Amino acid sequence: MNDQLIRHDTHCRLCGGNRIATVFRLADTPMEDQFVVAPLEQPFFPLELALCEDCGYLHLPHIVSPEASYTDYVYVSSLTVGLRNHYDQYAQKIINDWGVPASALVVDLGSNDGSMLASFKRQGMQVVGVEPAGSIAGLANQAGLETINYFFTAEVAAGITEKYGHARVVTANYMYANIDDVTGFTRSVAKLLAPDGIFVVETGYHPEQMKIRMFDYIYHEHFSYFTVEVLQQLFAAAGLELIHAQKTAPKGGSIRLVAQLKSAHRPVDPSVSELIEEERASGMRDAETYRKFACEIADAKRQLLSLLEEFKAAGKKIAGFGASHSTTTLICHFGLAPFIDYLVDDNPVKQGRYSPGFHLPVFAADKLIADQPDYVIMLGWQHRYSIMAKHPLMNGTQWIIPLPELQITS
Repeated sequence: MNDQLIRHDTHCRLCGGNRIATVFRLADTPMEDQFVVAPLEQPFFPLELALCEDCGYLHLPHIVSPEASYTDYVYVSSLTVGLRNHYDQYAQKIINDWGVPASALVVDLGSNDGSMLASFKRQGMQVVGVEPAGSIAGLANQAGLETINYFFTAEVAAGITEKYGHARVVTANYMYANIDDVTGFTRSVAKLLAPDGIFVVETGYHPEQMKIRMFDYIYHEHFSYFTVEVLQQLFAAAGLELIHAQKTAPKGGSIRLVAQLKSAHRPVDPSVSELIEEERASGMRDAETYRKFACEIADAKRQLLSLLEEFKAAGKKIAGFGASHSTTTLICHFGLAPFIDYLVDDNPVKQGRYSPGFHLPVFAADKLIADQPDYVIMLGWQHRYSIMAKHPLMNGTQWIIPLPELQITS
């Protein structure tokens, strides 16, 4: 492990408190999306969840530098199952629900390949993206979606307002958890917003994900695991007011939040207090809730490894389906690498590469037809229904579904 790449926080990054409880310690893990073109030594970093017992902020106490995170970064949002349709509906809903006028400026932060920008552009909006990963930002610019290749800062916000004016809508989709100084980031958003502008965040929502034992959303790029209650506090500290919250379906369970400047005049929707009460009733501020969850995951690991040991002892060939951040967490924490001969994935960017740390080769899914393994572990189990429909197995090959309940199916 390179100590220069990692920082260990002993105080809460939001409230500054020092009552930090470790609630889930996972296996040390390499940077989860660094699929490499040839096997090379890659560092493994501590991966654990901690809870601030003062403000309820669930977070990674070990922070790997963003520069390390975005080296060899190959996640492309347009290739995520179902995400384009989701973004089209999402953009339309924002425009309709919040009265966004034609040609208004929409800024998407962490805009990746421009999938969300494209959805707003199809609705007649003026769009600008901000994306730190150079190769991914390049894809957006090539598609005619203006994208600034930089981390979002107060200086970038000032540059946008100088060139385009203040934004009527700022969006942050599945990247808000990836921000180290999230309070400073949000203050910069406040500077970017027009007086009647809105900041819309969609992010993974662990109170829902935990219900399906989805622990593999925990990885080094996700510094934060937000509840509505914590986000309400965070927005207030940055000069914003949370006015609406709703659960959404993607990523095994997500939350969409709308905030405005404190000087704006929209009323706060009852959804905010309703979800906060639901979180409190579910024990989201209680360290023991997360420790019980960690025990559930340990039980699921034991069940799967027992099965795989039996299959390997019988000489069975086993492949894995999925090559993503979450599959790396699953492989590392469950210790699956010794049982998997290779991975397959539909993302052409991943094909021909090797998985982080253990360097399992990644192939296109048609290898399953040619190779006919005995079993395929559904590493991308959250998308199992769409994957199984697209890739029916043949000649007796069976799926192993690891979560939320272990099952074998054809």
